[in-house]
Amino acid sequence: MPAHRVHPQRQVTEVSSLSSAKEMPSDLKHKKDLPYRRCKTASQQLGFLCEDLTTCLPPSLLCNGKLDCSHGEDESAIYCGQMPSSLPQNLIFKCPNQKTWTYVDKVCDTRNDCGDCSDESVLQCPKCSGWRCDTVFFADCDCIPRTRCKNGIQDCADWSDENLCE
Repeated sequence: MPAHRVHPQRQVTEVSSLSSAKEMPSDLKHKKDLPYRRCKTASQQLGFLCEDLTTCLPPSLLCNGKLDCSHGEDESAIYCGQMPSSLPQNLIFKCPNQKTWTYVDKVCDTRNDCGDCSDESVLQCPKCSGWRCDTVFFADCDCIPRTRCKNGIQDCADWSDENLCE
């Protein structure tokens, strides 16, 4: 069984197929013939439900150059043509600078996708799975992976990653 397949009875907790233009989000109104499907992935994050109504993809697998849905809808021009506006808007995080964006499953992954740490901020990610500090490198934002604690390289401005982090 492929890694992204889930059993709708157990894992897909929300599936909606909106067919009328009135019900459809504004970003998909020009795609009246295309159902807008939502699901929850095995990790309970928002996902994209493939046409087979079984496969729920993490958003970052949309438009990645690899066919993950059996009918290829995850790589179709309808979704991948004018990114990010052609993507379902609930699957993307728009950065405050309005120039960059990332998929919602990439928010709080310790990578600074927006360039200003807004996708990794305390407001977005109140819980830090690593060590929280003022970092030396802006690309790290304020939460470094625990694997970088006590590794002999300063990541935190106050050296707490080398002196306190465990």
